[in-house]
Amino acid sequence: MVEAIAAVTRHVRLLGPWTTWACLGVLAVVVAALWWTRTRHLSPLRQAAVPAGALAVTAIAWLVVEVIWHPVAEGAGTAVWSWTGGVVLVACQILAGGRPRDDDGRPRDDDSRPRDDDSRPRDDDIAAARERACARHPRLARMAGSGTGLAAALAAALLAINAFFGAYPSLAAVLGIGVATTPLDSLPAAAPLPRAPERGAGPLLASWTAPSDLPTEGAAVTATVPAGDQSGTRGFKPRQAVIYLPPAYLTAQRPALPVLVLMAGQPGSPKDWFEIGRLKETMDAYAAAHEGLAPVVVVVDPLGSPYRNPLCSDTPRGGRAATYLQQDVPTWITTHLQVDPDRSHWAIAGLSNGGTCALQVVTRAPESYRTFLAMSPEEHPTLGGEQRTIDRGFGGDRAAYEANDPLSLMAAAPPGRYDGVAGLISIGRQDEEYASAVPALMNGARGAGIEVDARQYEGGHGWIVWSAALADQVDWLGERLGLV
Repeated sequence: MVEAIAAVTRHVRLLGPWTTWACLGVLAVVVAALWWTRTRHLSPLRQAAVPAGALAVTAIAWLVVEVIWHPVAEGAGTAVWSWTGGVVLVACQILAGGRPRDDDGRPRDDDSRPRDDDSRPRDDDIAAARERACARHPRLARMAGSGTGLAAALAAALLAINAFFGAYPSLAAVLGIGVATTPLDSLPAAAPLPRAPERGAGPLLASWTAPSDLPTEGAAVTATVPAGDQSGTRGFKPRQAVIYLPPAYLTAQRPALPVLVLMAGQPGSPKDWFEIGRLKETMDAYAAAHEGLAPVVVVVDPLGSPYRNPLCSDTPRGGRAATYLQQDVPTWITTHLQVDPDRSHWAIAGLSNGGTCALQVVTRAPESYRTFLAMSPEEHPTLGGEQRTIDRGFGGDRAAYEANDPLSLMAAAPPGRYDGVAGLISIGRQDEEYASAVPALMNGARGAGIEVDARQYEGGHGWIVWSAALADQVDWLGERLGLV
């Protein structure tokens, strides 16, 4: 049943050049219709109060979410709040309009009809009786009309925001059924191996012979990668990981494949890379061009919740998120997956908050990962301002903040600390807010001896950039990790 629903909903496309304009059109029609039926008969002062009230409500919501609660460090953004204001305007029109009115401005009472002096039923007036029956519940009809208008405005806003971030490509992705996953434990076991497979010198592709029964595509599997298995990590509860296993991994004699540990941003979840970021399609395409070889990609959760930011650090606020990524995740991978144990063939990557986290991990513990991909990273780990981050994230301890800040770590690193570390920093050409971080991070990395390059992609701070970045950088990554 789920597969049938997924097959149908995959064809309901949510992204396209028409999406934003169509959503604007829907919102305009709803606002105009409500003005005509609800508010045009109000006095000029009351009519002006409707958009003013919507603006005030939106401003209060912005204050509560962005200033007081502040669940996302970089904020929701102008596009989100603009569309939120549109939906609030529709709600205010509905509340202010009251009962429908006649053309002369008088309230129309649909519950009453002219009555004959003779109260006896008129058997010959069947049509009138039907009209009276249909008019018994005018309030329900008005509520249905208002609900339809509000639902249309809300749907238009959600679709437009989704298009702005280039997020869910289809209805199936929204429902979380765009990419089929199975539990890792359900996969058939490979030939028994006493330890992780070994690989010879040189690129893996040169020594690998694909079997005749090589699968045509990889598999997406789920697994629980717990915190604290080996390190005693406490106070951090990651969500389920999603793992890409390339075709070569699914064969009876698995080669020693490299590892990419990948993270989404905030808010976000590991499955976003599959549902939105086209990870499986990207890796399947790479594997098809390299005889089934590709990195094993383990998409982990560095947050614990979409609206919780532990700053990728060991803190009282977030638990031991740093220890989880630097110790627990690698230990789990080498224990539960048959991969190349050589950490020079391991990489860590992420987008936005996850990109910042990738830089934090590699600058704190370069022995854990020697390669990184930082997509649209922040200049510093942040909860919305340096002092706010120090106070709320690190209990006012500036030294603890600097011990988890990539720029501070790179500036204080002794010579040779980052020998052999390399990475790519990428950004969207229209991402004005995050673009300023790139020169600072590039200069800091090069000053510390890290081999780093920057790449730009068309788009802003959204999945259009991040999915394009992964597809573009996988060739560099494959060479860097010893596949080719």
